[in-house]
Amino acid sequence: MTHQAADETAGEPSLNVLMLATEAVPFAKEGGVADVLGSLPKELTALGHDVRIAIPRYGTIDPARWSFAPTGVTRTFPMFGGLQTVGIWRGALPDAPVTAYLLEHEALFARHQRLYLGQDQRDEQRRFLLFCRGMLEALPALDFVPDIIHLNDWQTAAAAAYLRTSHRYLLRGGACRIVYTIHNLQYQGRWDPTILDEAGLDRSRVFTPFGLEYWGDVNWMKGGINYADAITTVSRRYAAEIQTLDYGWGLDESLWQRHPRVSGIANGIDWDAWNPRTDADLAARYSADDAAAGKARDRVALRAEFDLPDEPDVPVIGVVSRLVDQKGFDLVAALADALRELPLQLVVVGSGHGPYETLFRELSASSANVRARIGFDVALSRRIYAGSDFFLMPSAFEPGGLGQLIALRYGTLPIARATGGLADTVTDLDTDPDHGNGISFADYTPAALRDALDRALRLYADRARWPELVRRAMAYDSRWSASARAYADLYRRVLRLPPT
Repeated sequence: MTHQAADETAGEPSLNVLMLATEAVPFAKEGGVADVLGSLPKELTALGHDVRIAIPRYGTIDPARWSFAPTGVTRTFPMFGGLQTVGIWRGALPDAPVTAYLLEHEALFARHQRLYLGQDQRDEQRRFLLFCRGMLEALPALDFVPDIIHLNDWQTAAAAAYLRTSHRYLLRGGACRIVYTIHNLQYQGRWDPTILDEAGLDRSRVFTPFGLEYWGDVNWMKGGINYADAITTVSRRYAAEIQTLDYGWGLDESLWQRHPRVSGIANGIDWDAWNPRTDADLAARYSADDAAAGKARDRVALRAEFDLPDEPDVPVIGVVSRLVDQKGFDLVAALADALRELPLQLVVVGSGHGPYETLFRELSASSANVRARIGFDVALSRRIYAGSDFFLMPSAFEPGGLGQLIALRYGTLPIARATGGLADTVTDLDTDPDHGNGISFADYTPAALRDALDRALRLYADRARWPELVRRAMAYDSRWSASARAYADLYRRVLRLPPT
């Protein structure tokens, strides 16, 4: 059933939406999906929809801290060769009327202090299968009938397989639809077919080329793609890219077959959480009107924090990232010697692959202009966004990207490769001087990155133009409100389509 309250932007009845994911800000976070689950539901709720989220209760989550309470709903069902019992806790996002559920299971979630155990662990399969099935088993007792069940990434894709088979009754004869969002196609949750027997899924129904079967393995991501009524990605460009051989990670054909049901909706950021005018972690707070003075003070403080000389004519380039191949650090490594000589200062915070951590440690120790902190520090990352002039994201692929949006919010111009969400949000200033907001390059080569850095240096040297570029960056609208309206429109469209 739908609510009688109207979405003011559409003049139509509001919707009941249940979102399943593995993480959500502020309860649990490792990746970008947590930011989506912490922000998008709030914006949809502001449009008049009843949106509820569900994640596992990991050992890192203290229910009392977030005012969660047991619902009294428990369910016991056969899985993994025995009986499994789950319980449901209920709370809310701290700053919005969005109901949040936690699924409790001591052995698979509560006793673990980590969100993820690793894709090579069978328990990683078991725990998210249990989460999917447990939430579906409990749903009839939660006094909530969704119009849309919105799944995210491979860990929740099994819910689509259950909904098409053993739990089809929850779809209410076609009155409920499944939306599946791919945040990163690279991670697909492959496993051998014996996992289906543990999950309680009938192999004859789901282990087919049009279901979960993929080169003799189970592929949950493929199941999400095949079983959903609509598939979304986190940018328009990425939606197109993953239907090609180069970016499809072996699922391009499956995605192409569902082409009419695939679309891209850009992520946004929370402008209250990322606001240089109110950010307590900055040396100086600023708005677009006084950004030149504020950023200058933040730049001086950032240089001091990283033990860099204060050279006003030299730009600071910031990096806040996982140090992995996807993020383009093989290109940076290829330019390591050149970086020492360029008239720039590079500040890096992040962790990841050992060789890249070693590279930045060595550059920090042996160069006058490169500094790095290995690890992750949220407060320091905010000071990098504010105190840098440019923000470097030379990604091999980037489904959506949040770093470039935060950088723009803080008046820091991205230097980004034109891929995925970076291509949708960063417009090259050389190509479009009147509307550009950063430096963009297409070829994934060290030479193309070097050219982008050279262009950034020339741009920075035009001091008369620079204040206007900072104001233009800060004016870029990356709020969630437009994305929420796009999701609401998608939900309505998919409810009018024949079910998959």
